[in-house]
Amino acid sequence: MIFNTIRTWIPGIFLISVMAPASMLWGQNTYVPDNNFEQALIDLDYDDVLDNSVLTANISGVTSLDVSEKEISDLTGIEDFTALTELVCYNNYLTTLDLSANTALNILEGNYNQLTSLGVSANTALTTLRCNHNQLTSLDVSANTSLTILDCYNNSLTSLDVSNNTALVNLECGSNQLTSLDVSSNTVLNYLDCQSNQLTSLGVSSNTALTSLLVNYNSLTSLDVSSNTVLTQLWFYGNSLTSLDVSNNPDLNSILCESNQLTSLDLSANTALTSLRCWNNQLTSLDVSNNTALVNLECYTNSLTSLDVSNNTALTELICSSNQLTSLDVSNNTALTILKCSDNQFTSLDVSTNTDLMILRCEGNQLTSLDVSANTALTDLYSYDNQMIHLNMKNGVTDQLTGFYATDNSFDCIEVNADDIAYATANWTYANGNIDEGVGFSVVCAPEGYTYVPDNNFEQALIDLGYDDTLDDYVVTANISGVTNLNVAGKEIGDLTGIEGFTALTELYCHINQLSSLDVSSNTALTYLQCNNNQLTSLDMSSNISLAFLDCRNNQLSSLDVSNNTALEYLNCNNTSLNDNNNQITSLDLSNNTALTFLDCALNQLTSLDVSNNTALTYLNCSSNQLTSLDVSANTALTTLNCYDNQLTSLDVSANTALTELQCSDNPFTSLDLSDSLRLPVHR
Repeated sequence: MIFNTIRTWIPGIFLISVMAPASMLWGQNTYVPDNNFEQALIDLDYDDVLDNSVLTANISGVTSLDVSEKEISDLTGIEDFTALTELVCYNNYLTTLDLSANTALNILEGNYNQLTSLGVSANTALTTLRCNHNQLTSLDVSANTSLTILDCYNNSLTSLDVSNNTALVNLECGSNQLTSLDVSSNTVLNYLDCQSNQLTSLGVSSNTALTSLLVNYNSLTSLDVSSNTVLTQLWFYGNSLTSLDVSNNPDLNSILCESNQLTSLDLSANTALTSLRCWNNQLTSLDVSNNTALVNLECYTNSLTSLDVSNNTALTELICSSNQLTSLDVSNNTALTILKCSDNQFTSLDVSTNTDLMILRCEGNQLTSLDVSANTALTDLYSYDNQMIHLNMKNGVTDQLTGFYATDNSFDCIEVNADDIAYATANWTYANGNIDEGVGFSVVCAPEGYTYVPDNNFEQALIDLGYDDTLDDYVVTANISGVTNLNVAGKEIGDLTGIEGFTALTELYCHINQLSSLDVSSNTALTYLQCNNNQLTSLDMSSNISLAFLDCRNNQLSSLDVSNNTALEYLNCNNTSLNDNNNQITSLDLSNNTALTFLDCALNQLTSLDVSNNTALTYLNCSSNQLTSLDVSANTALTTLNCYDNQLTSLDVSANTALTELQCSDNPFTSLDLSDSLRLPVHR
């Protein structure tokens, strides 16, 4: 036992006092001057009275002690925890820590304190040392050869020697002032975080077991990871690298390389990649076609002129702002929740398939229109500083938007649902900075000089014909108003809204589409209309008085009024088969259609048919109806008559001397007079 001797001079007297250790002075007690430390020991049942002492016998056998987050400033007394193997004392106010007596320590967690120094040379059994977020300027771990985890992050270390720590698996020494770091002896290192230092070089060729390497915010100009074939995480942003070869790192799932000077980046071998941040570099191209697992892609502030993300169907976040992109196809990226593509050169942007989109930032482009009606999850839309004449906000989420800015555009009206007009008018205002002054809200907004074309397939057909150039729901009216002939057959069109702008149209071919309605009331010059093989349930031709040709077969018409179409020469309203999805016309008035030469109304549900006024008829097919009589005595010009499969009991064709073909089978005839038609081929 060591005693401290104090000599004191008093006039005429020489005094000698002997000071014994705290444990002797207090009768086998340990001195604990910090009340917060002692209270922690009381809470752990190692003590019972707050009196600056703890019974040594109560603590000498303790192997694990956790006194974290107790506002402790002084850990005096820890020296008598002689059996201690684990000490957890993080998030306190410690400025010093003497563990020289705790030689059995395996684990020390003293992070988040105010330590300016830490001696662990006596703690040779240490395997884990966490002393991050302190004020250490030096750290000697040369004696701690069993260390597997060393975390000295966020201190003021200027150097760190880990050459003796060959068992190290995890090394975190970021946010210090290191100018060099030698990890060549640490061959089993799995995790290395040395970010935010002053490193100008780093060799990791010996660290073949590395899976995570974080070297961001240093002064590196090069980095060789060719030997680190099992790397899964590579962060080196905020350096000065001009190139990086990751061809030997097929397991990489995260690459964060923003704020370097990279001019190219080859990711073809990194098929496991899920997160890529390469913004603020000098990239002119970026190929991510092999990176089909990508979930997060941030490539903004580069010089990209194109970006193909069609293979990246797992993407949920795409940030490609501040490039030179002229187009962006995100139709395959249906999982997108965040899309930021501002400050590019887009003239159009289709987000109709991105129904999970929550944040859309497309400001600072050259967009002429934007349709977000399908984006019902939207919470933020920034579309200001474009050239938009049209913005469709019919998504029903006006009241859930937390950010909406559409200023500096060319529209004076924004489309919203009828139920949202009041809310939008009250909340999306010029005063709030949401819209330009004078902009209003309506269900339909048609800019002056434009025709509204909401069906993308119809508009694409017009683009293909050279009448439009951008898929934006609008066509310049001047481009179509003079068109006389329009063929948009077989284009899968479901809505022909916009046809009203073709005011000079004389011929319209819109057959074999998916039209359920057709309004040609504005096309008064129409002479030829072929709208067969659609899904029309009604057809109003009352304004088309010049119509000479009408083919509306194979639709779902139950009636047809052609009384105003006195110039009609050709009418085909038949079906190819009898079923519920085809025409089922029950009556047909042709009394005004005296110019009619061709009539095919087969396979309907006609119970009567009067063609007495249609004296110019040469072709009549009324087969497969429910006719019980048919008078063709006035139709002397007839050459073909097909009336089979009806309920006719008699038929007189004695006046039809020009007939060359007659098909009248499958009728319950009681009489049939063909005496004046000896040379007529008859199909009974």
